[in-house]
Formats: sequence, structure tokens, C-alpha cells
Amino acid sequence: MRYFLSLFVVLFTLAAFGQGADFSIYNVSSVAKDAPTTTDLLSKMRAAIKQHSAIEVTFNMSAKSAQGEILGEFAGIVQAQGNAFKMVNPQLELFCDGKSKWILSTEIDELTIFPNDTSDTDLVENPIGFLTSLGTQTSSYSYSARLKESNGNWVVELIPSNKKMPYKSVLVGIDKSSNLPVKIEYTSKDGSSYVVVIKSFKPSSGWPESNFIFPSSRMKGLVVTDLR
Repeated sequence: MRYFLSLFVVLFTLAAFGQGADFSIYNVSSVAKDAPTTTDLLSKMRAAIKQHSAIEVTFNMSAKSAQGEILGEFAGIVQAQGNAFKMVNPQLELFCDGKSKWILSTEIDELTIFPNDTSDTDLVENPIGFLTSLGTQTSSYSYSARLKESNGNWVVELIPSNKKMPYKSVLVGIDKSSNLPVKIEYTSKDGSSYVVVIKSFKPSSGWPESNFIFPSSRMKGLVVTDLR
């Protein structure tokens, strides 16, 4: 359960630079021969992301089993600024100041602290680095040279190079006009899927560093595991 929630945080942060759209791995279609190459599109996406130094986003997240059964749904808020980000939803709170990550499971009052490696472009360890590495030599994902599309958005399918990863593919929907990600769909090896839809996207003037550090005043009564 903890890994699922942590993975959700990552996927949402990746999607948090665009507006919501409706696509699924089951309704994408091939595109015309004059469509941009995947490499060119990912380059434009990286440039579009870097236009915003700080953002605040509201979202809905859902998870389904391979049989289509709803495993969970909830809404939340994410604030992202450079390598720092903060996410709050009813089940979990995550703070990352770029150096350390604090993950609070509100259901069991447990706080786990991890080091944050900004040079790592792994999906779980560094979501921002993951997204901005796509299409570069530092990426851990391969992708199809031919794009697909769904409901007016480009769809890029990513395949992890490391076969030990718990997911077999990640779909990134990219808006044709803004070149920003609009939705992320992650498919696990057991066929279950996790989808993040953005409800609102608002650039921000920024926050102080303390906004991304878990308050020490809230640690009383929590089970704290520091893995730094």
C-alpha cells in the first residue's frame, strides 16, 4: 500500500504540468505520417515544462484492477518548485525540499524520511528528473518512434529498460497545442492501472523552502523512521 501511494505521488507530479484529458491505453490510435517524431515532441515537452518555475495543481487519481474493478479514488493538491514538491491527499502527505523526502501515512501516523538524489532520473526517486530526461541519454525508458493520439492529444508509450521495475509501461499524454503533459497512465505487470487527471493548473510566484520541509512540530506522536 505504501509503494502504491508513493508511486501515485510520482505519477501525479509528472502529470502536474498540464491540463486533464481523456485517454486510455484501450482507445489510442495511430497518427498520420506527417506527425512530429517522438524525439521532437519530447524535446518540446521538456522546454514547455521548464517555462514554469513553480506550480500548484489540483487532481483526481483512480486505480483499477486488470478486471476493471475500482481499487481506489481520491483528490488532492500538489505544489512543485524546481526539485522540491509537496503533495497532500486524505491518505498521504509528501514533502521534498530537493535534499530529503518526508512521507507521512496519515492512516497509521507513520513518517518515513528518505534522501533525495537529484541526479537520479528514476520514476520513483526523482519524478521531475524522470520527465525532463525523456528523450535524452539519461532516460531509463525507451519509446516508440511513431506517436499515437487520443482525443486531440499525442500519446507516448514508455517502456522501462529495467525489467525489475514493477510496471510494464507508462503512457504520457501530451497536449498538441501547449506540448505539456496532460495525463499519465501507469500499467503494472499484473495488469492493474493507475491514472492521474489534472483538474486545475496554476503557475505560482513560488514558496519559501520551509513549505517543502515536514514541520518538526508535527512529529510528536508519529512513528518516525529516518533512512537518510
